[in-house]
Amino acid sequence: MSGEIARGANRIIYGASDPRVRAIWRISIAIVLSFAGALLGVALLRYVVVGELFVPVVGHFFAVLGVLGALVVLARYVDNREIPEYGFRLSRRWVLELCLGTVLGIGLVGLAFAVSYWQGSVAVIEVLSAGTTRSFAFGIGVVVLGWIFVAFWEETLLRSLFFKNAAEGLAARGLTPPVAVFGAWLSSSVVYGFLHGPLGSNPESVPLLYALVMTTVMGGLFGIAYALSGELAVPIGLHLGINFAEHNLFFGPPEAVTPAVLRVTRTGSGGHIQFQSIEPVVIVPVFAFGYLCVIGWFYLRSGTISHSVRTQGPTSYSDSRK
Repeated sequence: MSGEIARGANRIIYGASDPRVRAIWRISIAIVLSFAGALLGVALLRYVVVGELFVPVVGHFFAVLGVLGALVVLARYVDNREIPEYGFRLSRRWVLELCLGTVLGIGLVGLAFAVSYWQGSVAVIEVLSAGTTRSFAFGIGVVVLGWIFVAFWEETLLRSLFFKNAAEGLAARGLTPPVAVFGAWLSSSVVYGFLHGPLGSNPESVPLLYALVMTTVMGGLFGIAYALSGELAVPIGLHLGINFAEHNLFFGPPEAVTPAVLRVTRTGSGGHIQFQSIEPVVIVPVFAFGYLCVIGWFYLRSGTISHSVRTQGPTSYSDSRK
């Protein structure tokens, strides 16, 4: 009896063809450790007084520590994978694509603002607002640092640790590599949508289902950049550019703590505007353009459109077993 229980437990924990723990447990470890860091930051802020401007920066800094801890634990003790294999093969091209992703993210939000303003659906209520800071430039520097933290920890968790292990787990169940990568792309996008849609902060006028769908589409944009490159440069850049442009360049919320070049409200209702939840007639073409830009860039770079995410497990593991 005890032998059967042990074998049953072993099947639950370990895969049939992969000597590592199952993908679901690898993903769970990454999520738990990452959010443990974030929760530690939240707990610390209960006892340490910092300025309002620095509260999100401190919170996301601890989330960065959490995801770095998850990265090290998985790489060394669970995956037996080198850290660069998670999307950190740093090079000049990596840095260039990080910058290009940031510029594209800013451009997409700027395009959405231009169309919305031309339609008359948004109203600019303040220009070059410093928020609660004395120095506009200093405040912008602080929020940029915060957005760097956000883009790094969320993309490392969802587009690297989650995506990569989900693709390997689906492939281990017999799915072809393209289908496994598609499943990983879709699942990571939906999780991103839930975390930022129904579980995130949405304007009251935005239906939760619409917020979920469009935030999932935005997560899919980050995900396809990772799928086509196997690197985090473009996803991190896109995430950073969109967040910064939305909150601090074109769609700054009214009466916010952080500085913004433009503070805008929805015409008529006066409500806060969320980039990915703008009217479909505006945001759907903007996202479509974003997808085309990302796919086009990787096609021009490599001459083909194919996924670059391995689905056969880490090379370092197989090497260590020889």
